[in-house]
Amino acid sequence: MATREANPDTLLDTGGEAFELLGNPRKSWIYTYIHHNPETTVQNIVETLDLPQRTVYEYVDDLEAAGFIEQSNDGRPAQYTAHEIDLQLIAGDAERRITPELVEAIARRMRDDDIDTYLDRHGLDGLAVALEYAREYVDGTVTHQIMSREQEITPMEAGIILDALRPVVKD
Repeated sequence: MATREANPDTLLDTGGEAFELLGNPRKSWIYTYIHHNPETTVQNIVETLDLPQRTVYEYVDDLEAAGFIEQSNDGRPAQYTAHEIDLQLIAGDAERRITPELVEAIARRMRDDDIDTYLDRHGLDGLAVALEYAREYVDGTVTHQIMSREQEITPMEAGIILDALRPVVKD
């Protein structure tokens, strides 16, 4: 199998506050939940995602401080709404975008072993590239064989990750 190790010097694996969200699947899952369920409360998140309340409060505070979400009401319980994320990173010829879809793909790592394995093997950059292929795969303009050839991975690995990412780009 022709796989590449995750390279810590790649665009999305570097660091900073925006990237901390990408490295934490639980925090990504909370952002994704709020993104899909505007005006939600911490209690809704705790119950739906089955996460400890203390963790949810901590991560909601972090997400709010980073500007990814905001409190959408003045009352109690506090309700939160997610901001759209669309960050573009360019270094030389490489270009990557951080979008709610990428954050959701990272969040799904907690519940999808195929995404978890792919992320371990190819890093955040590799997942971002796979997500770009998944958009075209869903549109029917790219096949898993094309991704396999262009990314130097096996056709099976390409097919598995494209199928795993299909719900992210279809939702």
